[in-house]
Amino acid sequence: MDSKTRRRLAVRAPDGVEIVGAACGAGPPLLLVYGAMMEQRGWDRLLPYLNGGRTIVTYDRRGRGESGDSETYAVEREVDDLLAFAGALPRPFDVFAHSSGALLALQAAVRGLGARRLVLYEPPLAAVREPRLGVDLPGRIVALVEAGDRDAALDLFMREGMSVPASELPRLRESPRWADQMRYVRTGAYDVTVTRSYVLRREEVARISSKTLFLLGETSPAWMRRGVETFAVAVPGSRLEVLPGQGHNAQFTAPDVLAAAVNRFLD
Repeated sequence: MDSKTRRRLAVRAPDGVEIVGAACGAGPPLLLVYGAMMEQRGWDRLLPYLNGGRTIVTYDRRGRGESGDSETYAVEREVDDLLAFAGALPRPFDVFAHSSGALLALQAAVRGLGARRLVLYEPPLAAVREPRLGVDLPGRIVALVEAGDRDAALDLFMREGMSVPASELPRLRESPRWADQMRYVRTGAYDVTVTRSYVLRREEVARISSKTLFLLGETSPAWMRRGVETFAVAVPGSRLEVLPGQGHNAQFTAPDVLAAAVNRFLD
């Protein structure tokens, strides 16, 4: 899949915010929805491994990239954004979503997203998360950003939002992604809110009619496994596949392995 010939796309969310994305390729659409600390260019390593014959569609969630934002955040608005973007696509279309993006896709599916197939890579279930997310974490992230200390905000998000060991932070700071992530670290508060506020209501997810595949990294923590297994039982007829040797971010560490799982399910 050639990512160099992107076509710009844009839709208006119900609250008037412009949500901007891009498309490449030709054929039935596959819409990609990322999780925390990303923007749509973050999919670039994955795109070459996705099978041809599809239009690959990406978009920037509000507050990231070219997309606009609102003064106050609400998870429902992000679900509205996804529904609006998907609503502009020709049918049939599929969705691949990661982490907090997978939680948004689940909520959109309950509200009538209408995807043919869903691939959901490690949606985090807060009820089984260890350690638990603090109720004040989003506010603390925003406060540091507003005080001008984005580095400290990203450090806080990584430690408490992503449970990254303190010993790993110096290595992460040296990577080019750290500077990129500081640009949109405020949206880390959004992702914490998406995860912390999500409550699995089995009677709701039982209404999801899209064929669904849940992906789990073999090396991901036990609480993540419990959460993904819980989702896989709750969504009717869904499947669960384990990505060998991978954790939560195979789109960076092994895009070929991740794409192979996506391709098998969608083809």
